[in-house]
Amino acid sequence: MNRTIRVAVVIILSLAGLHGLLAQEVITPLYRNPQAAKLHSEQVRIRKSAEASLLELPLFDDFSNTVLVADTGSWIDAYAFVNNNFCLNPVSNGVATLDALDADGSIYAHATLSPATFVADHLTSKAINLQYPASDSLYLSFLFQPGGLCDLPEEEDSLMVDFYATDSSQWINVWRIPGRSLHEFRHAMIPISSERFLTSGFRFRFRNRASLSRSNDYPDKRSNVDYWHVDYVRLDRNRSASDTILRDVAFNTPLGSVLKVLSSVPWSHFEVAYNTTISSFVSARYRNNDSISRNVTRSMTILEPMYNESYNPGTPTAQDLPEHEDTIVDLGYIYPFNFQRGDSALIRFKAALRTDAFDPKVNDTVIHDQWFKDYYSYDDGTAEAGYGLRASGTANALVAMKYRSYKADRLGGVYIYFNQVYDSVNLKNYSFNLMVWDETGGLPGAVIHEDEKSFKPVYTSSYTGFIRYEFTDPVAVSGPFFVGWRQDKEYILNVGLDLNNRPNPQVMFFNMGNWESSTAPGVIMFRPFLYDETSGIYNSPSETKLLQIYPNPASDRLWFTLPDASEGEEIRLSIYDTSGRMVHHSVIRSQPLDLSGFTPGIYFIRAMAGDQSYYSKLLINR
Repeated sequence: MNRTIRVAVVIILSLAGLHGLLAQEVITPLYRNPQAAKLHSEQVRIRKSAEASLLELPLFDDFSNTVLVADTGSWIDAYAFVNNNFCLNPVSNGVATLDALDADGSIYAHATLSPATFVADHLTSKAINLQYPASDSLYLSFLFQPGGLCDLPEEEDSLMVDFYATDSSQWINVWRIPGRSLHEFRHAMIPISSERFLTSGFRFRFRNRASLSRSNDYPDKRSNVDYWHVDYVRLDRNRSASDTILRDVAFNTPLGSVLKVLSSVPWSHFEVAYNTTISSFVSARYRNNDSISRNVTRSMTILEPMYNESYNPGTPTAQDLPEHEDTIVDLGYIYPFNFQRGDSALIRFKAALRTDAFDPKVNDTVIHDQWFKDYYSYDDGTAEAGYGLRASGTANALVAMKYRSYKADRLGGVYIYFNQVYDSVNLKNYSFNLMVWDETGGLPGAVIHEDEKSFKPVYTSSYTGFIRYEFTDPVAVSGPFFVGWRQDKEYILNVGLDLNNRPNPQVMFFNMGNWESSTAPGVIMFRPFLYDETSGIYNSPSETKLLQIYPNPASDRLWFTLPDASEGEEIRLSIYDTSGRMVHHSVIRSQPLDLSGFTPGIYFIRAMAGDQSYYSKLLINR
């Protein structure tokens, strides 16, 4: 663990009505990973069935073809978190991260305080056939990096590799490296020459040891720690200790938002906002990991999965790329958005590389799903850290975030991501009030809304991790505005912080009677949403007719019956959970609707046929 918190940002400030009192703007590591929590439960059944098969050489995984959990074709557990957000300068898009969180995304129950360490994550291979003579020169290789964008492991912490000896049914530690300062990804080469490992049924695993901060002064900083990132795992014959050249050209970062500054705009505002917010190109970054120059052809495809449509916006281009260099290509496009279709949109941008035949192909494609729903946002949906204000004077502290409503409308509330803290201390008597300000000279001006309701942080195990907070009454906005909170305690609320985006100077705090820009190294995950559509769905408005569904309650499948007047119309279906969050959107082309991906609970359904709306309430019960 990192006792000083490497990414911490400290600012001395004096808050409204509290002149002379000191406060700090603080960045914390993660405590809980809600993405891992959801995937853990879904992967248990899959992994039990995958354990039985035996792998043959070569084994290769650069973690670019899966998200959140490692590929069940090669690995038997789901403790490591597969991502492209937590590390620095990877060789390909995707790494496996080992930290202090268990498979369901929470701090390990057996976690210990520094200087004692505990075994945390592990990533275990499936059984492999290694019945080869030692003369075949077998090596396991991989790349590793401590910390990345996140907390650095200390010297007492470590990353380890174990081999499984089938003769004794024991795990044998064969490689270990202690925590250290941040560095680029480095190679590790481990020979496999002992006869006890050269058998059918050989396995290997990565493990890490971690430790939590002992300091009790700031329990709200005792969060996820001691990150290690593993990439480009390769096990094969006929290798040597110097076999470290990666004959591979690969995308090494995800595609970002196609919007200039924002990551999302409400679909109902996008037509008005289009010329101001849309970028005319998509930037894709790729790297030549080889020791020689390589020629690469780049292309892009745009798809609308809801309507099974695709579009090729331009001609592929080629470029020579020197050895060990990164490059960024701007893929230009003009896309005919249909702004009148549906109440949300998903536009999928797919960039591809055409490389030499010997290149691994799993990392030659990268995809970005550009969603347009009911909210404005700057973040990419993943928190690498937590944000808040703490210390003397932070009771009644103010934080504000700048947005622009591109048409006159009403806000219904805010989606907020809360980073969990050890022992959930930020849920214990912490509260806040939501606020909206107008904009004056680029800064928060007059308060146009301070909600009478006092809210508390809430955690979620959902995929997104966002909680929907609704204003008591909708708030009219037009043009630039600020939205934020007033907290009531001198401890951090621990709002999620996206370290991969930094809109400047959109995040503000109140200091010595003046608003000033935050110096946090990212953007807080705080998304204002519109009042119309989603907020009003519970009321089944008068112009909405009842949608006949059966069975109800349902378990696996659902059928619809619409009035005869809708026959021949394209049916657009939206499903919302009880928080008002859209969880499904599609065009009905056949029945029944598959419900296997839905968790049991209550849902609200809206179907659109032409300009007519239909409404129903569904209970899924298994």
